[in-house]
Amino acid sequence: MNLASAPVLGLAAVAASPALYQGFVTGALPLDTTLIRYLVAVVVVWAGLSVMAMLVQPSPSTTTRLDPPAPVDPPGPESPGPA
Repeated sequence: MNLASAPVLGLAAVAASPALYQGFVTGALPLDTTLIRYLVAVVVVWAGLSVMAMLVQPSPSTTTRLDPPAPVDPPGPESPGPA
């Protein structure tokens, strides 16, 4: 999953919404602390969604390996040919 995708950024905003509210609306939290908390939430949400995508995606299909046919020895001097 891409780090800058919409689901990652949106879920990180939801996860960090108390810090974003305090930083942007009330001003009780400094802006740098607000942004650091949001960036940490982005990394945590990205890691969680990546693990979830890895667990949910279908497993790779197994390929059957076909062995080549055994070579046929041409009749030589040591083996008699058809009589």
